[in-house]
Amino acid sequence: MKRLLILFAVSNFLTLVCVAQPLTIDDCMRYAVENSVSVGQKQLAHDDSKTNYSEAVASLFPAVNGSVGGAMNFGRGIDPATNAYTSVTTFNNAYGISGSMPLFDGLQGINTVRAMKVARQRGAVETEIARDEVAMQTISAYMDVVYYTEAVKIAREQLEASRRTLELVRRQFDLGTKSAADVAEIESQEANYDYLLTTEENNLALAYIKLREVMNYPQGEKLEIVTNINLEALPSAISEQALLDYALANNPKIIASRHATEQSRLNLARAKGAYSPSLYLYGGYNTSYYIDFDNKAAYDPFGTQFRNNRGGYVQVALSIPIFNGLSARSSKRRAQNAYRSAQLEQVAVVRAVESEVSQTWQEMQGYGKQYIQGEKKVSAAQLAYDGAERKFENGLISALDLQTAANTLLQAKSDKLRARLQYIVKSRMVDYYNGVPLIR
Repeated sequence: MKRLLILFAVSNFLTLVCVAQPLTIDDCMRYAVENSVSVGQKQLAHDDSKTNYSEAVASLFPAVNGSVGGAMNFGRGIDPATNAYTSVTTFNNAYGISGSMPLFDGLQGINTVRAMKVARQRGAVETEIARDEVAMQTISAYMDVVYYTEAVKIAREQLEASRRTLELVRRQFDLGTKSAADVAEIESQEANYDYLLTTEENNLALAYIKLREVMNYPQGEKLEIVTNINLEALPSAISEQALLDYALANNPKIIASRHATEQSRLNLARAKGAYSPSLYLYGGYNTSYYIDFDNKAAYDPFGTQFRNNRGGYVQVALSIPIFNGLSARSSKRRAQNAYRSAQLEQVAVVRAVESEVSQTWQEMQGYGKQYIQGEKKVSAAQLAYDGAERKFENGLISALDLQTAANTLLQAKSDKLRARLQYIVKSRMVDYYNGVPLIR
């Protein structure tokens, strides 16, 4: 019992430790995909497409039906043995089995199976697209949280530096080396940074709300994420053309549009099949039993009648469409329009993916360069601010000049942070277009 209690306590402790660990970007994407409503709906639609395919395949096999019926007649009725009217109590029942199978229907059944197979494949790809879209939304919301987390840190650092400067200026004012205007200017600067910190903290709270919404995570529960994201290798060596070639051949959106076009083509072929004659094979087997309760001895027992009354039939029927209220013509026309529309949509999807991939590649290159320049800019702005702070302490520049240097440093840090995070996002998107899964 003591060992069980120890194991239970250790298990609970490990569970609490695991729960308390911050979520990485991949953890958040995985959670979002697993709990997404849109992904769940796509999965159900895909399951329907698999069911439709199975149903279409089964329709090519013979349809078999069995039947059993019984009837009891009282009073005046027809004797099935003589077809004469009689006033007796009788009982009869019948047993039968029948089947039908299409021998030729203008390939409508075959084309239906092919169309449903393509629809099943399309459903799988569309489910993948839904997962990817949720993952992309999660990346964006996650990076917003990371950005505002760092922005809060930067604003707090600037506020603390401003407060230290304010304390120094007040002491110098007491000594008579600084004027009241200098104190008021620094106080204004400190108030601005305090306001900026409040704004960034509010933006961070809103970013967390958005991330929970995208992840379908309960708003009332605490969500902690890893905000220290390492910058990956700067701009990828892959060329834009190589990236485009791979994306145009393998991007799920393009594959789904191809499936949609092929499905529409097969639906058109099925609609054309309605103009063709249809040949069906029918067959059946039946038997019956009859008895007169007033004269049971006159009829054979059940087993004898069941064997002797057996009968069957085989039938071949040819149906030739002559006029069906323009139903076939209308169906064919709608199918033609749907096929043309799918072709146009495929062209539009290809162009959209081309633009999307090219823009993402260019943005990745641009943000990578901006980050490199941002590091230099921050270093220069930091040196300028440190120099301005020393000059201000020695009375060589005004408080306004110091504030300008502080604002320049703040903007440089913000620009570097945004460029770094945007580069990480765009580099992951470039990897995705090059075949690397979003969730790693």
